[in-house]
Amino acid sequence: MNPITKWARWLQAIPLAVLAVFFVFPVLTIVFKYARLSDIADTITNTSLTKVWWFTLWQASLSTLLTVAVALPITWALARHSFRYSRFVTGLVTVPFLMPAVVVATGVRAILPESHVPAILWAHVVFNVAVIVRIVGPRWAMLDSTMEHTAADLGAGPFRTFIYVVFPHIRSALRNAAAMVFLFCFTSFAVIVILGGISRRTIESEIFTQAVRLGNIRTATALAIVQAVVVLAVLAIATRGSQQLTDNNIINTLHNESTTQRRGLMLYVSIVVPLAIVITPLIAVVIRSFTMNGRFTINGYKWLFNGTTEAVGVNIGSTLITSLTFAIVCATIATALALIIATARNTNAAISTFTALPLVVSAVTLGLGLIITFNQSPFDWRGERWLIPIVHAVIALPLALRTITPALIAIPEDLHNASASLGANPLRTWTSIDLPLIRPALTRAYGLCAAISLGEF
Repeated sequence: MNPITKWARWLQAIPLAVLAVFFVFPVLTIVFKYARLSDIADTITNTSLTKVWWFTLWQASLSTLLTVAVALPITWALARHSFRYSRFVTGLVTVPFLMPAVVVATGVRAILPESHVPAILWAHVVFNVAVIVRIVGPRWAMLDSTMEHTAADLGAGPFRTFIYVVFPHIRSALRNAAAMVFLFCFTSFAVIVILGGISRRTIESEIFTQAVRLGNIRTATALAIVQAVVVLAVLAIATRGSQQLTDNNIINTLHNESTTQRRGLMLYVSIVVPLAIVITPLIAVVIRSFTMNGRFTINGYKWLFNGTTEAVGVNIGSTLITSLTFAIVCATIATALALIIATARNTNAAISTFTALPLVVSAVTLGLGLIITFNQSPFDWRGERWLIPIVHAVIALPLALRTITPALIAIPEDLHNASASLGANPLRTWTSIDLPLIRPALTRAYGLCAAISLGEF
């Protein structure tokens, strides 16, 4: 076993301990205190809640399919072609994910004020396209184009080439990304509250209603348990077989195709159409920020800094500093912990499931568990500022791990063997080969974690 991998397997006790203390402990506390089998049965058989379950499932499934359909063309364009402003385009599709879901939902509502389901689906697509681009893109970019050219020479069209040549190599990354999108849509809260109104409820919004507005923590806990079972099932399906990659599946070389005239139109459409879908709601938000009563005005921006907000107890400067501080700390912790786990390359199913747990449990349930667990000695941490970024890091860890792992797996073993044959020790090999190749994935993971912290409600 590689010494770096061996050390990482020892060090992964650190992220596992963080998960145990700041996630498992508070969640188990609330489950043991409030969970009842009878309440769990009621959440499944209750007619009103059955409708909520059904809407939650089908809107999340449809949102995921639409997101993949919109994201794959622009992911192909960004991963496989070199063109001017490619980084700018990548930044544009990532912006919605870096913003609170409330902002995206507000933009969609400005365009579709009377619509509910279409607005929800559109908001989920806008928010989650970045997940596909950021997770699948690095894997796709490392695919040797020689295989695609060979398929084309043998008469295969673009569709058959994608299905039989490209897809097998990006399948694990796409499966993980699609699972992340489904979970984000399945547990969506702000988007549903803003765009769904009282007629459209999901399990996440129902948990909040039962726990916070009605004070019915037992029903909320029961809903959260059943929700966790569904999410676990999705994660199990998504990660099945993802660790069974061999050298035959690994990409041979980093390659980025130059734009050709023949593919110019296809490339243009693949960029412009998804980009328009993603940024239109953001443009609507900008326009509304300069509009009041149908007239152009900058009063909204003046009110941010002239003391108006302080009259209602909001200091904009302090709020920005606090949010950015939490985001930086969260991203640093989560990315470092994810890198340790990814480097360990542990195929243990128990550890894989354990690190995915923050995706399973409702954020409302976790919040209530934190309040109850850390509100008394010897763990009276509820009022500590450091608790928030650590909990944010715990929530972001699974996504960071799924961003880094595909890029790390994609590194050919031949590079390690060549480095060793030239006399480089394992640490030198890791810093000279592995780290430069996964640096884009690390950057993406850092940005995604910061976005999760900024948008966590």
